[in-house]
Amino acid sequence: MIKARITLTLMLLSALLATSLSGCREKPSDPDRTYYSELRAVKKLVVGRMTLSKMATIDDIRLSEAQGLKQTASALLAAIKPGSRKAAYSYDTYLRAYIDLEKLTPADISLSADGKSMQLTLPAIEIEFTGRDAEIREEHYRVTGLRSEINADERAALKEEMNRLLKEEVRQNPAFTSRLTELAKTKAVTYFTQWGRSQGIDVSIRFKD
Repeated sequence: MIKARITLTLMLLSALLATSLSGCREKPSDPDRTYYSELRAVKKLVVGRMTLSKMATIDDIRLSEAQGLKQTASALLAAIKPGSRKAAYSYDTYLRAYIDLEKLTPADISLSADGKSMQLTLPAIEIEFTGRDAEIREEHYRVTGLRSEINADERAALKEEMNRLLKEEVRQNPAFTSRLTELAKTKAVTYFTQWGRSQGIDVSIRFKD
């Protein structure tokens, strides 16, 4: 039986564009096109990460929860065996928020006539899963009496079920991606504002829907 919950921690990473967008340069003849080319060359800019932790338990199935002959037989056997059998496991999977700067168009960058201010319209924040822990963590383990040890197959099956439930929870509950998106926007605005100042430009930032 699986009992699951999701807890959330957030970690925003610094965006690293220094190799593409740093240093002093002569004033370009077509600044809109120059800035457009430089920003677009960055491609995928990661502006936020989220760690999702899921916990689940393994214990013997109860007769009232059994479905089908196999589960019923297991529940009956568990009911007559002395001892107890229960363990709790957790593992992490990760979400990433990014801006696909290859989706920029020339119309998304508008520089004022005096070159001191810019209207920058960024592509929408996108969210993706980026992986998960290779192993689950054992948080609790207690097997007593004549109960059988929890084996590798059970742990592997539990991990796959935890992963499925976690992704389903994220899909059905927009709070996770919404929170990451808003924090990622804040990070992006801070970064591009600072980048603009390093160029001597006051940058106003918007996001596409």
